[in-house]
Amino acid sequence: MSLASSKLYGNDELHLPKIIKEEFKQFPIDENTIFEWDIKDDEIILTPRQKVTLDDVFGMIDDDGEDWNVDELVYDG
Repeated sequence: MSLASSKLYGNDELHLPKIIKEEFKQFPIDENTIFEWDIKDDEIILTPRQKVTLDDVFGMIDDDGEDWNVDELVYDG
């Protein structure tokens, strides 16, 4: 007996069944959610994550206000 079923739509879109979405209640699922699919020991592992945006990347960079040159940092060490 299967837990749920899905249908593959155009552009390779797969809609997750409600019962699967409910398993991730603690994780906010929206249009920016990416599901990573892995197979381990003959089991399919589905892991949700949020898409990393450009703002997320800029937020990781600490800007202390000093001027810097990327070419100097990369090529001149």
